[in-house]
Amino acid sequence: MSTLKGYNHRTVVILLLMATLSVCSFAQESRGFKFNNLSVSPFVNLEYAYDSNVYYTKEAAGDSILTVNPGVDLTYKGNDWGLTGNGWFAYDKYLDIDTLNATRYGESFEVYKETANGFRLVLGQKYLKSGQNDSLADGGRGLWRSRDELSFNSALSYQVSEKTSLTLTGVYSDLNYAKDPVKYYDLYGWSEWSLGLEGAYKITEKSNLLLNGGYQNYTSDGAKGISSGSTGYSLMAGIGSAATKKITYRILTGASWFQYAEGDQLVGWTYSLDSSWVINKKLVATIAGSSYFQPSEQEQNQATQVYALSTGLSYRPMGKLTTRFDISYRREENQFAVSSGGMNTEDRYSIRARADYQLMRYATVYLGAEYQDQLSDEDKYSFDRYRGTMGLSFRY
Repeated sequence: MSTLKGYNHRTVVILLLMATLSVCSFAQESRGFKFNNLSVSPFVNLEYAYDSNVYYTKEAAGDSILTVNPGVDLTYKGNDWGLTGNGWFAYDKYLDIDTLNATRYGESFEVYKETANGFRLVLGQKYLKSGQNDSLADGGRGLWRSRDELSFNSALSYQVSEKTSLTLTGVYSDLNYAKDPVKYYDLYGWSEWSLGLEGAYKITEKSNLLLNGGYQNYTSDGAKGISSGSTGYSLMAGIGSAATKKITYRILTGASWFQYAEGDQLVGWTYSLDSSWVINKKLVATIAGSSYFQPSEQEQNQATQVYALSTGLSYRPMGKLTTRFDISYRREENQFAVSSGGMNTEDRYSIRARADYQLMRYATVYLGAEYQDQLSDEDKYSFDRYRGTMGLSFRY
């Protein structure tokens, strides 16, 4: 995925998790229209950004981007159940390279239910649609085009005893790219479904012993003359937090096995990590990461192993000012499971900083900066870039 713009869906999840942990750890003012237990909070973000390398390539080209992003958040809290929802739209206007103008929209929904006898059920759904017209026919690079992603997730947990609990999870996701050989180079999406079972045993008042097993099944797009299916298994063990208020964590590590397109079975080290530490009322630290196999988006009938890790700090020096700083690392190893082409690796390092200042009750101004550096075995895929942003966020 060397020349693809941005991150894949799992990395986005990690980054959003860190941002959510950082922001939600601070006490937030209640917002939105109230209808009994339902809160409706509309928002709109207006942003200017300068990106020094909009193509994410060694030959950098910079541009300024204007973005408008309206949306609405929903929250409902019942006695033993609740839900959250979100819908949004965004438009990016590139001032010089207008072939990169983009529209995006999406929605998400999650509902939970708890029972007095120890069961908790969570059901969620997300959809994302993103479109650009970087067409070869218009002199573009033929990389970015319409894509959509749909996912469903579920988790059922049960408190077996005072010390033991079980959680069963299920996920289905589908990633699609628009295909037109006249306009675009080939990119390959896939559909995935997975199951997981995790057991937790309380070993101290503040910690649990964790054992986790998982199964994944992929069907990749675009396979010709060869199986497009793949399967993966993982087994991990670790520790997690129990009843703690200031520190939450899950740390697991183990092994994963992945067989793609009837090729050789790949074996790798895997891990899952997320943690939040409320150091004091002003300072919160977070860390998140994971490793996994997946089909390659860019190379047909091949597999990629990904390692990702991010850590950051949120600091609130005063009631109206919040600052965040984080660093991240991502490594992709293209396994070339169904060819003899060898293995290519890419390492990407990122540093980000952001400050949000509440001008008034419904308006916040923010500034952000980001630097990325990617190193690749193939020199043409190496690049660096920086991006600066400034914007206004209006939320009721």
